Amino acid sequence: MKTQRLLIYIASLLLLLLVGLNGCKATRRILQAESALEDKSQSDLFKDVLNKELEFSTLSSKLNLTISTGTKTISSKGNLRIVNDEAILISVQPLFGIEMFRLYVEPDHLIVLDRMNKRYVKESFNDLTKDNPVGFNYYTLQSLFTNSFFIPNQSSVSLQDYKKFKYLETAESYQLEGRDNKSNIDYTFSVNGNDQITLTKLFLPKKAYSLDWNYSEFTLLKNLFFPHQMKITASTQKRKLDTSISMSDINLNEAMSLETSIPKSYTKVELTEVLKMFSDKK
Repeated sequence: MKTQRLLIYIASLLLLLLVGLNGCKATRRILQAESALEDKSQSDLFKDVLNKELEFSTLSSKLNLTISTGTKTISSKGNLRIVNDEAILISVQPLFGIEMFRLYVEPDHLIVLDRMNKRYVKESFNDLTKDNPVGFNYYTLQSLFTNSFFIPNQSSVSLQDYKKFKYLETAESYQLEGRDNKSNIDYTFSVNGNDQITLTKLFLPKKAYSLDWNYSEFTLLKNLFFPHQMKITASTQKRKLDTSISMSDINLNEAMSLETSIPKSYTKVELTEVLKMFSDKK
């Protein structure tokens, strides 16, 4: 796998899963005011954030998304479904409820269906990371969508994992910084005074690849506040992709099973081929 696959991999998981998200309703606007920072130890902060993470067996949401490549802007609607630690499905429906794309991810592989052009991508995470470990897997993706901690190459995070981070405090937030020694990716969580993650950042210094995932509008969901607005920026030295997401009609713990099949008439292609339709190049 070529080195540039790192960005392609991350951007595709964002882009193709992000191309579908549906508007917010004013009736659910119970927003949480931000509290001032307190003097906390690293272990106490880590514990407080873990205690406020969303607990769920399943999650579904309508989505509304806008993607900007610099010269091109794409807006779309869709649906997100997650079965915790098992599968993620994003269905993109830009026109009249007709599905254009589907991204399906399990812990060991991903599938992208391009309905318009009757083609598909199916890749295992082992193949995607064989030559260039990227420190990004199913559990990373699930955590990004659910505003949670993650540690590359782990399927879960425990209280004792706080020791894997460098801890510092700025005027505006607590910062927890770590590094994946396998891929050399640096990752940082910014946490506000309410013990909520407001920014997750992944950065590969050697190649200047970065992914910033910002969270805002923490709105009451069941018995906790959950971010209904997310802004994502994926960057390289030559390219920048901005994505804005709104989540609405979020439902938790409903009976759900996820799977996807590939139509026999579809042609298998590389991920780069699907991504070309989102490129600024003609």
